[in-house]
Amino acid sequence: MNKIVFTTFFIFMVLLISPLAYADRGVFPIIDADVYGPGQKAIIAWNGEIERLILSTDLYSDREVKALEVIPFPSKPKVEAGSFSVFEVIQRLMKEKAPRAPIEKTVFEIVFHEKIGAHDVTIVKAENKEELINFMFNYVSEFNVSRSLFIRGETVLEDYLNRGFYYWVFDLIDLNFEAGSVEPLVYEFQSPYLYYPMKISSLAEGSTKITLYLITSQPITKNDLPAKMNLAKYFPFNQSIQFQLSKEELNEIDEKFSNLFASFNNEFQPWLTVVKYEGELNDLDFDLEIFKTQIQCRSIKVATDKNQYKLGEKINITVNFTHLMPGCFEIQILHFHLVNLEIYDSADRLIQSWSWNVNNDIYRVVSWKPEEAGNYTIKAASFWNGEKLEVEDKLTINVSNLTKPALTFNLKIFIYGAITFIMGAIIGFEAAYLFFKRKKKIEEPKNL
Repeated sequence: MNKIVFTTFFIFMVLLISPLAYADRGVFPIIDADVYGPGQKAIIAWNGEIERLILSTDLYSDREVKALEVIPFPSKPKVEAGSFSVFEVIQRLMKEKAPRAPIEKTVFEIVFHEKIGAHDVTIVKAENKEELINFMFNYVSEFNVSRSLFIRGETVLEDYLNRGFYYWVFDLIDLNFEAGSVEPLVYEFQSPYLYYPMKISSLAEGSTKITLYLITSQPITKNDLPAKMNLAKYFPFNQSIQFQLSKEELNEIDEKFSNLFASFNNEFQPWLTVVKYEGELNDLDFDLEIFKTQIQCRSIKVATDKNQYKLGEKINITVNFTHLMPGCFEIQILHFHLVNLEIYDSADRLIQSWSWNVNNDIYRVVSWKPEEAGNYTIKAASFWNGEKLEVEDKLTINVSNLTKPALTFNLKIFIYGAITFIMGAIIGFEAAYLFFKRKKKIEEPKNL
């Protein structure tokens, strides 16, 4: 069995919000031979800041070859040995949580052909294509490799570098013509989004099946995935393989997964979602990148009973602050929420204010009597630890001065029109009266 040199980028993420990801590898053949990636299996955990990836890939060649497999990372990863047992736990949980009906098995079975032995891992930081290719060429120079074999992958490597992927992992493993599952490695790294490199695998040839087990804080939907990826289904129900994990089940899969979610409350249960890609490797023209969705977990509303008031009239203002919306959770550290209520005049000058420090929902009604007529803006807002704005709401009211009533333009027009009409009617009536009176006097002598 010959040695194969390859770089693997593997991500295991448990996603805070509900993302899924795959870690993919690019394979450079060390001799002119076809290299296949018939199957990849990964568990990905991401908490919004740190990603933990457990990856196992099936690789084989049409002959015994040397090959360089490359995986890019957005930040420097920590690497440690993994275990196949995590996939066995996932498989058992999928069967246990399958729809309650007589079915013999789920769609996806985790089958490992062969356990490959020790890994020889090297992590490299390279910020330009020439540095990276020179390292790769030197790394396999003992195998009398032609530099021309790296030309095909230059475009893909440059694409990752242009997107800021400067960390590359190289792993020396055994590979032959019999497909086998590469013993898992665990990668942990900083990432603001759930990430699994797919495009790098387009450097290999053949067809593949990629199965990713995503553990996230929110369920993953089809809209979260690239167009060529799909949610895995239970057969024959056409139901997505997706369910929540208890703290015990999460710990059974991997104890360090539990650490990723340690800041959540005791009732929190992350979601496990299974996603897949089946097709040609040269069709992998995308990476899986799922960004954290912005969930509004707090709410504040300010209200008055009407928006028009008379000067001297008391105004009742209601503030309703919801600390946590349904489905939300909060990190368990000491903190408070400052709720402010403020009134500003039309010149944006602060007229009156109230504030409360809270750690739960509040409902407050305060009274205020304006001293001057005009327009006023009432604002309510909450601040994390009194500093970071969380949510806000505002409304505008009008206070009028009734001691000097001001006629509106439309009212003035109406009054002027009414006066004109009445005067016209009086003049018309008087003219008609005089006309008929004169006519009567003219007709009287004729009657005589």
